[in-house]
Amino acid sequence: MEMDESGTLSCGVGTEGVADCVTRAPLASAAATAPLLLCTSPSAAGTPRLHIRLAADAAPHTELTLWFDEGVLALLDMPFLTPRNITGKGNYVCHECGAEFEHPNPLKVHLFLKCQPLEQKLFWRKCVARLRAAASAAGEASPVTSPAQLEALAAAWGRSHAGHVCLYCGKLYSRKYGLKIHIRTHTGYKPLRCRHCLRAFGDPSNLNKHVRLHAATTAPRRS
Repeated sequence: MEMDESGTLSCGVGTEGVADCVTRAPLASAAATAPLLLCTSPSAAGTPRLHIRLAADAAPHTELTLWFDEGVLALLDMPFLTPRNITGKGNYVCHECGAEFEHPNPLKVHLFLKCQPLEQKLFWRKCVARLRAAASAAGEASPVTSPAQLEALAAAWGRSHAGHVCLYCGKLYSRKYGLKIHIRTHTGYKPLRCRHCLRAFGDPSNLNKHVRLHAATTAPRRS
């Protein structure tokens, strides 16, 4: 595995067609807790290229869990959760078989596998098959939905009579804008940049606090 100047981790492909280090990494229970993201980017051939990105700092010897960025989720056609998957007990329930889960991502994987038990080789084999199908159709199908478009779709699908519901965790917001900012905590989408150091942010309030820190460190001291 190698890291480039942008902090992106890349690795070789194993015998199963999936990078060995990826298949050994446990899947994150929620998108916001995943320090590793399996990402996609265009290649010279025009087909998607997979790489791993370190999305958050991790202490030494910490077990690194993995999830997928918006582009890979779209290529995999990973199921969305809806309000019917959120129980009053704070758990997540499968609308097909009634199985309950403590966290959202295991339910998404459960639905992705059509209610079959999670078996790592089966899961990654299915992922590879879908990614290969997407790669072969890259020149024929429409481009992969951008993170901004996915955010807009999730915000639109979350609209209900009670307000705006997060499809990932069921949290309710009175305003669509609040839901859109919240969705970024699940997807990791950070379209905002600090003008001083180019650090990425998803929440404008966090960006403003960060910018004020720059102003405080550069302000002249009074004698």
